[in-house]
Formats: sequence, C-alpha cells, structure tokens
Amino acid sequence: MFPVESVFKRNEENLSVKKKIYWLTILLVSLTIIITFIFNIYYTWQKTLDDRYKETTAVANLLDQSLQGSFDDYILDSSISKEEKISQLNTKLQPFVDDIIISFENFGTGYYVKNLQSIVAFGPNFSQDGLIDIKLSSDARIVYETKKPLKFYNYSQTRDGYVVATILPIIRDGEVIGHTWSNVLLDDLFTYFQKDILAMFGILFLMLLIALVGSSMITNQYIKQLKDFRGLLRQSKVSKKSLRKFPQELIEIYTEVTTSREMIMESEKRFRDVVTAFDEFVWETDLDGNYTYLSDRVKSILGYSAKELIGKSTFAHMEAPNNEIIAHYYKEAIEKKITFRNIHFAKKNAMGDIIYLSCNGVPIFNEDNHLIGYRGATRDVSLEKKHEKEIHLLAYYDQITMLPNRTMLMKQIQLLIDKNKPFALLFLDLDQFKSINDSINHTAGDTLLKITASRLKEQLVENDQIFRFGGDEFIITLTNFKTTEELTPRIQSIIDTLGMPVKIKNIHLFNTGSIGISVYPQHGTTAEVLIKNADMAMFKSKANGRNQVTFYSIGFENEITESFALANDLKEALGTNQFVLNYQPQIDLTTGEIIGAEALIRWYHPSKGFISPEKFIRIAEEHGHIIELGNWILNQACADRKKWLNAGLDKFRVAVNISIKQFEQPNFVEQVLAILRQSELSSQYVELEITEGVAMAEPEIVIEKLQQLKDHNLYISIDDFGMGYSSLNYLKRLPIHQLKIDRSFVMDIEQKNDFAIVQSIITMAHSLDLNVVAEGVETEQQATILRSLECGIAQGYHYFKPMPEVDLVEILHQNKVLHVN
Repeated sequence: MFPVESVFKRNEENLSVKKKIYWLTILLVSLTIIITFIFNIYYTWQKTLDDRYKETTAVANLLDQSLQGSFDDYILDSSISKEEKISQLNTKLQPFVDDIIISFENFGTGYYVKNLQSIVAFGPNFSQDGLIDIKLSSDARIVYETKKPLKFYNYSQTRDGYVVATILPIIRDGEVIGHTWSNVLLDDLFTYFQKDILAMFGILFLMLLIALVGSSMITNQYIKQLKDFRGLLRQSKVSKKSLRKFPQELIEIYTEVTTSREMIMESEKRFRDVVTAFDEFVWETDLDGNYTYLSDRVKSILGYSAKELIGKSTFAHMEAPNNEIIAHYYKEAIEKKITFRNIHFAKKNAMGDIIYLSCNGVPIFNEDNHLIGYRGATRDVSLEKKHEKEIHLLAYYDQITMLPNRTMLMKQIQLLIDKNKPFALLFLDLDQFKSINDSINHTAGDTLLKITASRLKEQLVENDQIFRFGGDEFIITLTNFKTTEELTPRIQSIIDTLGMPVKIKNIHLFNTGSIGISVYPQHGTTAEVLIKNADMAMFKSKANGRNQVTFYSIGFENEITESFALANDLKEALGTNQFVLNYQPQIDLTTGEIIGAEALIRWYHPSKGFISPEKFIRIAEEHGHIIELGNWILNQACADRKKWLNAGLDKFRVAVNISIKQFEQPNFVEQVLAILRQSELSSQYVELEITEGVAMAEPEIVIEKLQQLKDHNLYISIDDFGMGYSSLNYLKRLPIHQLKIDRSFVMDIEQKNDFAIVQSIITMAHSLDLNVVAEGVETEQQATILRSLECGIAQGYHYFKPMPEVDLVEILHQNKVLHVN
C-alpha cells in the first residue's frame, strides 16, 4: 500500500489556513460596504448640488431672456438720472422677478447692472437698502472677468440656511453689462442626511449579517469537501503497478490541458490583434446595457480605461436626449433579438468634450439559445460629423454673415408655401454699399455686411427668418400676421435699424436700405415668382429715391421692361447725338460775377422726349455705360469752353462731374489730358468735381491721381460734401482746391442743425485754405446766411437754372453782374 499520511498531514495544516478565509472574507465585505456607504453619501451630496445648480441656472437664464431691450432702453437714455434709471428698471423688471419667486418656491433671484452699480430688481428677503453696488470682495465680480457663470454654495445669513447659487453674466455685444443671480434654500443638512445615514446603517447591518452567514456556509462546505477527500484517499489501495501508470496519465492530462491552454492563448492573441488593428473599440454588454467587456482601444476614444467602464451602463455620459433614445432602441433590439448597425449618438469623453460615435451590435446567445447580451464595435465619427457640418454650412450658409443662403431660402419658402398661410417676403438692398465697398475696401464692406446681418436678426420675431441672397441683398420672410397693415411697425423697425450709423476703421458710415415686398399668395404662389416680384418692388424703391419701402404692384413689370429698353436706347443715344449739355452758372457771393458754370447732361429721346438725368444716370451706372457717358460729357464741355474762349469769354471755369467708375480707370489722368489736347483747351479753364466716395477710395492712389491733375493746373472740387464720411486728417492730405456743400444742407440752412453743419464745413474749408461752393441756393434768405458765413460761391435756381449753351453765352456777353446785398 502507498503511504498517504504525509498528504493527510498537509491537508490538515491547510484546514487551519482555509479557516482564515472566513475572517478575510468578512473583512473585505465589510470594507466594501463601508466604502460604498461613503461613496453613496458623497454621490447623494453631489447629485443634490448638481440638481440645484441646474435649477438655479435655469432661473438665471429666464431672467436674462426677459432683458431684451430693457437695458439699452434705459441705460443709454442720457436725459434721466442714475436714480431714475434704477427706479424705472426696477419697475420694469421686478414684476418678472416676483413671478419667478411665486413659481419657484424657496428661490431667490435678482438683477445687477454694472453701469448703474446697483441691484435693480430682487427677491426675496431684500430690502430697499439692498439696491446698492456689490462689495469689491463679492464673488459676483468674478463673472465680469471670466464672462462665465459662477456656481457656489454657502451659508446665507439673509436666508438663514445653506443656499446653492448661480451667478450668470449678462453679455451684450461681447461685453458683460451686468449679472443675474438665482439661489435656492436647501433643507436642513443634518436632517437631510440623517435619513440616508440611518438607512445606510440598516443596509450595512443587513449586508454584514448576510456576509457572515454566507462566508460561514462557504467555509464549512469547503472544509467538509476536504474531509471527504481525505477519507477517500485513506480507503484507496494504490499498487506499484498503478503508481507507475499514474505519472504517465498525469503527463498526458497535463499535456492535453497545456495544449488547450496554448490554443486558447493563441486564439485570444489573434482576437486582440484584430481588435487592435481597427479604429473601433469592441464591447460586450448584458441585457441591462452594462459593459461586461471592453477592448483597450476604448481608452483612445473615450478617455476611460476598460476597467473604469466595466460594469457601468453604456448609456452613461450620453447627451440628452441621446441616452433616452438609445436606451429605448436597445430595449427594442433585445425584445426582437435583432442586429443593429450604424447607430449614431453623442457622448462626453473623459475630458468633458462631446464626441460623436457610430455603433454596430449583434445579439449574444448561450447554450440554451437564450439572449444574454450584445456584442459589437463602436468608432469615433466626430471628424466625419465635423466635415458634414462644414459641408452643410458651405452648401446652405453664407460664409461672411453666416446667414442661410439662397439655397436654404428656396427650401424655406417652399415650406412656408406648403403650410398655405400668408407670409411676406422682403427683398432688401443696401443703398450705399457699392460706394462704401469701392471707397474704403472690400474688408470694410464685409464688416458692414456682418454688422447689418446681426442687427437685422435682432429685429426678427418668432418664426421670421433672414437670408443673404447675394452681394448686398438680403431677403426676410415675415409670418404671423393677418393683414399687411400689421407689418408696418415691424418693417419700420427694420428701416430704422438700417439707418443706424456703423463705425468701421474709425469712420462713421451712414447707410440706408431699399425694400421691396411681395406677399403670398396675392403676389405669387412659387418661390421664384415671389422673389422676382419683391425684387421689382425693391427697384421701384430705389427709383423713388432709395431708403423706401414698396409693395409689389402689377405695373412694376412694365417699368422694369421699360428700364431695360431705356438701357438699350442709351447705348444707341451715345452714337446719334441725342445728348446735349446745359450749364448752370456759379456766382461770386461778394461781387455777383459769374465765375464758373457746371456742365449738366440732358437727353432728348427721338420718340420719348426729355428723359431726366436722375433716371438715365442710374441706368447708365447699372448697365455699364457710365464711363463712356462721362467721357462724352468731359469732351463736349472742353469743346464748348474752347469755343467760348475763342469768342473772347475768359475768367471762368467749366465744372464737370466725374463718376467713381471713370476715376477708377488706371489711365484716367491720361484720358483727361488727351481730351484737353484734342480740344486745344488750357487746363486752367476746367474744374473736375469728384464725390467724397471717390476721394475715399484707395487713399494713396487717389492722392497720386489728384496730384497729377493738380500739377497740370486742373481745378479739383469735392462734390456733395457732407454726405459721405471724410475724415479731417485725410481731407487735408488731398491736393484739392474747393469743397461743394451738398444741396440737402443748404435747403434747410435756416434749421439749427443744418446751419451748424454748413458753418462747420465752411470753417473747416477756410482752415485748409479751400474755397467753398454752396449748391441748391433757391432763396435770398439762404444766400444771405451763406454770405454771413463767408461762403464764397453759390449755385442754384435763385440765380440761374441750368440753360442751353447759347443762353449762357448770351449772358456772358452781356457781362452781367448780379446785385448782392
């Protein structure tokens, strides 16, 4: 018989070691329960804070949303004192604060205005004495530096208890102009946690009891199995023959086991290599959606290690409503036992960033063909989403203003048509944009478009939309009205917004807009027709003097057709001598002498008769004929002046208007000199009038061209002065001789504001040693005022209307001198 006493002895020694498992198990279970208890207390407190922060932030946001217009309306009003502003803001905002307090029990809220250094609306538990500046040490001041919300909790003496609070900065145009706050009073903390602590002690006691009983049963069962095994060995009869066979059998078993283990390890290695080779992380979940396996790739995608996520829900860290949607989809997949593919959702990674994931999964079945979970792979598609978003922006949004573009416009108009409810389509075109764009630079033009888009968006109400149609054109759709009369205040608000000054590069620009309106379904039932009709109405607004609003009318189509016909006639007129020049004399206000005359073009159409310059000049600009027309005027004026000079008429200049398109021509100076040579006229008899817009375009080039003209003894005037945006610093650099005050200021010179403008222009001109011409003088009173302001020259109907060349020659031969007071 083979002796087994040594084996028995070792087993008996092991029994004492195994009994230690009992106490070790109890210790580990106890530690686990205690740690779980502490974590639960911490989690409960953090969840309480998070819930309260969300509530206070929501209330603070409600306050901020109620501010639309309130701050600017009162703070910018310089006619009332600070105390009155505080009182009026309190009157406006306090009712909303009171509503919040009534709706949200145990909440305190309020507003603080930085510029007024005062709380203006508050509640509850504030007195009137609370309407003062916040302390320099107050945490609220942090939001003015960071421009970010501040969340905290502390003991509040005014509310006699712990409060959780959120301070939210009020940001307008990128600046913090004040803040709102909201706080909520917590329940008594001891009472709040006493329940949880008592409950946890109960659970702790129960789990310890279970651990004691369970560990005892497991240990006792293990000891019993060892005793049974010892008894079997004592009863066994092992012969030498079987002893010799035993090692060989053991080796065979060992070989079989190790071979299987190597195969399993090789299979696992192959699986790991495959998993590592792809960008996805592989996962398995149970039927509750908790991770049971994760590949190491999860770390590079989610930022969490596999160990950190095992046992946790796959729906954790998902952005709402993704978590609810995906959880519902997962539950439905379990019920139907189906495979799912390309499920997209958003999730927060370990750094708190939102990433986008795509997931595929297949069901897992056990030996009994029961569903026990899902297995699949998830990949990061954030870059693809970003590219999709960029492509969407490029396809549907304007890249300068970030407004929806023409493509999006057509889709949205069709959606409005499908609803079959009235809506208005406003076609808006900026009146001075081209001049500003050409005069300063395209960057300034882009800035103006951005500012205009931002201001227009602020004027829209719910369901209204704005689009950039192209260039300086915008389209706005207005809904929620029964009659077009209801649109008047909304449209007027848009017009007022367009007229607000814009400061770009230290230049104040004053721009306006022309608007045309079509209404569905009266003016069209398709997007194309509605846009076309609104466009025609907009052109009508421009034709009526700009800065106008015009509703579409059936007759507009005929006018547009006529405009195109007139453009064709204009080109023909240049070659068939249909144009003539009239001249309006300019008078020396001191001597009464005629010292110059402005050349003004007139068109006598063979079948349509006289056509106003205000009409055909605009058409010439729009259809590209203005350069040819401008050259004809200069050439004819020089020819006429040479003829008068030959007739003995000396001592006055002929003034010719130069368009911005003419002046921008690279060879403009050479063209002028060539015309002078062709007419054999000395340059001293010619005056060139350019507008402020021309003068501001590309300063260095403008100065160079004007200096060349001045060097050739040409007289240079700035026309329509006061309507543009010249700066004194730039104006004094221009090589010019004269300023010409725009007629709009002379017309109302008796008014205080226009008198001050005219006076300042004359004073500035004299300081720069420039002559001054006032155009549009129509009354003796205007002339008297101009004379008192020492304006040197006047032009207008009070003296002479524009006249044919032969009439001017007759007056000049009479050597007529007007009587001046």
